[in-house]
Amino acid sequence: MKQIGLAFGQYLSDYDGVYPTCDNDRARFAGQPPDPETPQAREASGPPERDWRIVLQPYVPTVGILRCPSDTSPAPDDPNHPNVDVRKEYVASYSVNGWSEFDLKASAIPAPESWILLAERNNQARGPKTWWMFYFWTWQGTPNVWPPAATPVPTAAAAKDLDLTRHSDGSNWLYGDGHVRWKRFPDLWKGGRENPFRPDPASGPPIPSPQ
Repeated sequence: MKQIGLAFGQYLSDYDGVYPTCDNDRARFAGQPPDPETPQAREASGPPERDWRIVLQPYVPTVGILRCPSDTSPAPDDPNHPNVDVRKEYVASYSVNGWSEFDLKASAIPAPESWILLAERNNQARGPKTWWMFYFWTWQGTPNVWPPAATPVPTAAAAKDLDLTRHSDGSNWLYGDGHVRWKRFPDLWKGGRENPFRPDPASGPPIPSPQ
């Protein structure tokens, strides 16, 4: 994860500090969680796919970095050409924070050292073709709870997206400043702007809408 963090940093340096997107279809940051885009919208007017796993490849020495050694899902023999249809091979063991992919600028995050950018993906529950990002604002119920509430801690919902017990009943988390930390999910989850998945924690002002 540390190597992936370095790759994110290099990408940001080359692309004006804007995080990579996935089929970004006119989505814009407006101080609220962005709505997931529908496949129909992407096909109609979205640009070519810019999945973070794909655009970061020029910045990593090998795509094997995208695999956690403790991930028990099927690893591809050829990471550049995984067989996701028959063998159900998973290239990556990680999932990016869904808020980072909607034209989010690193300069807009007041406390990147407190913001979780990347988490460990639950490859036992998520198919190889499902999105490689997580929408944390959906974990506390439908309609979405916003801002996130301190309780109830949405462990069961988060576990459908993320592997929360891959490492000694906890997970490794990559933060916006590039450091990695191990924590148990129930100890991590907070309410309001103290929630570490939000890019605008209590130490800074709300992120403004782009001009």
